[in-house]
Amino acid sequence: MTASAELGVPRDHAIVLVHGAWVGEWSWLPIIDRLIPTGRAVHAVSLTGHGTRRHQGGPHVTLADHVEDVVATVETFDLRSVTLVGHSYGGRVITAAYERLADRLTAMVYLDAHTPVVTEDPPQSPERLAAVAANGGMLPFSEYHPTVDVLGSQDAVDWFMARTAPQSFACFSAPWLTQLPAELSKTFVYALDNEPSRFRTYAEICRERADWAYRELDATHWLIISHADAVAEIIEAADPSVDGHEEIHI
Repeated sequence: MTASAELGVPRDHAIVLVHGAWVGEWSWLPIIDRLIPTGRAVHAVSLTGHGTRRHQGGPHVTLADHVEDVVATVETFDLRSVTLVGHSYGGRVITAAYERLADRLTAMVYLDAHTPVVTEDPPQSPERLAAVAANGGMLPFSEYHPTVDVLGSQDAVDWFMARTAPQSFACFSAPWLTQLPAELSKTFVYALDNEPSRFRTYAEICRERADWAYRELDATHWLIISHADAVAEIIEAADPSVDGHEEIHI
């Protein structure tokens, strides 16, 4: 018996949540509230430079640092049969972490996220590169500003924006693509109300792949907040070995 089991800490069929660029582990609060009643261990990773680790940010932070954050969470809590979930940029992180954690993973869920079904990254826009250069290697929050319609009130929008932080551009320039095995449970969720979307190419490919479960939600990129019930249900069902759930294919 492991120490975690002796302490009564759940570790099997754990759920590990990896946030996107600019935000932090706090962005998962609506999802966590809905997953905790399942009785499964739920961990929201705080990536270096964001959330409770915002003070550690800077242009020195790389994708490798964020991979270490995820691996450390899984190994520290001795998590097994993990459903690893990435939102947006978090898709790069969970993909890059796959080889380090393969023997502990049962499912991977990509929520409107960068997904390893392409052969190369699309080129960065001149506007984005100019913003990075003007901010010392940091990418300011842009493109995905939430609205009152999505978050419910101006107070909620203000709370959200006050917790965003610039993202090290080094995180976007590091290699991350790797091939995931066909037998691994893999789910892609596309936010339909975000057109034009940088995630559309991933969605089109996953929709046609037999080894991917594909879902769509009438939501913006912040589906983890506005559609927390539906997203939590998809995450919970992604692990086909959990009693009462089957992998979803649509």
